[in-house]
Amino acid sequence: MDINKIKELVNILENSSLTSLEIEQDDMKIKLGKEIENKVISTSNKIDNKLIKDVVEVKEDSNKQTINSPLVGTFYSKPSPEENDFVQVNQKINKGDVICIIEAMKVMNEIKAEKDGIIKEILVANEELVEFDQPLFVIE
Repeated sequence: MDINKIKELVNILENSSLTSLEIEQDDMKIKLGKEIENKVISTSNKIDNKLIKDVVEVKEDSNKQTINSPLVGTFYSKPSPEENDFVQVNQKINKGDVICIIEAMKVMNEIKAEKDGIIKEILVANEELVEFDQPLFVIE
C-alpha cells in the first residue's frame, strides 16, 4: 500500500464519525484512530502527517514479531530524562529485560521483554501516548 492510499484512509477517517479504522491486506496491517472529545479515554493522538509516518507496516515474517503495549498510557523510552534509552535498534534483549515504561494513572509500569530477541524497530517516540495492544517494538 502506498502513501497516497494511506493519506486517503486518513482523510476518510477525519471526515467521518468513525473513531478508528483497521485494515489488513496481504502481509500489512494498518491501524488508525482519532481523538474523541468528551471521552474518558481517547483512542489516540490527532491524525496528522506524523501518524502517517508511524503507521505500522510489519510484514508477517516468522522471524519478526511486535511487542505490544499491555495498557493505555504514556510511553517512556528511558528511566529518567537524564539517562539513556532502555533499548536501541539492533540491541539484543533477554527475557525479563526492562524495555520501556508506560505511565498509567500516575503509576510507572516497567514493561519487560517476554522473550529473547533483537530490537529491529522502535515504533513509538518518548512521551507519546499509546493504546492498549499498540505495537511498540519490532523484534527478531
